[in-house]
Amino acid sequence: MNVIPMAAGFGARIEDIDLTGLDAGARETLRVALLEHGLLVVPAQALDPQAQIAASEVFGALETFPPTPSQIPGYPQIFRVASRAADGHTEVGRYWHSDGSFRTVPTPISVWHLEVQPEQGGDTWFVDLQAAYRSLPEQIKAQVRDLQTMHRNGVLHPLVIPHPRTGVAGLYLNIGLTAGIVGMGREESAALIAAIDSHFSREGAVYRHQWQAGDFVVADNFRIAHRATPLSPSQRRILNRTTVRGDGAFWDGARVAGSRLAAG
Repeated sequence: MNVIPMAAGFGARIEDIDLTGLDAGARETLRVALLEHGLLVVPAQALDPQAQIAASEVFGALETFPPTPSQIPGYPQIFRVASRAADGHTEVGRYWHSDGSFRTVPTPISVWHLEVQPEQGGDTWFVDLQAAYRSLPEQIKAQVRDLQTMHRNGVLHPLVIPHPRTGVAGLYLNIGLTAGIVGMGREESAALIAAIDSHFSREGAVYRHQWQAGDFVVADNFRIAHRATPLSPSQRRILNRTTVRGDGAFWDGARVAGSRLAAG
């Protein structure tokens, strides 16, 4: 297995690996790589639903979802995202967000496997939330440090959140589902959210992933935000997504025993 850091300044490409045959050492290497880089891109993996679930469980215990006509029968762990309604959920996440931020205990890790590749378009953008916080102007950094966001469902989260494993601070903001900033008026809140939205998209900060057949991508939602881009139904694409539940990340409790990555 080769772990190759990406030019974006975060993320790593994992080469020379077969996710269907991982031993304990390979699983630990993947976990440490995710903590170090925030985003993993593993190309050319032929995974059926059961194999995707098994590979995803390297990173923790998975969430399950209620059945819908477009989901895969018998596999409630897989949430299908697609360009066509017959294939899965459409029009999903076309704004900067971390999956599951609307939960009281947020979703820590998301995993995608490309089942059907479009001929063109449908890239996903990723940005480093910790770098975004570090690069804020000092005046704005001081302003946001103690603020809380309120989701549309009433769930509150700090706008600046320490990573639960490493303790490194990063911005944490769901642009599409945040109703406002606690203690701010509507206009002031909207202006700050818009400013952070623009900051996430700043020049040189974004890794744009062009999906290729068999791609398996893992994101640490406390380190990385992502954003879907529009894709016409004329282009068929299916992404099978799994997510680690809030209390199930590999770094919780005994799951981090023996990890080679020190906190901080």
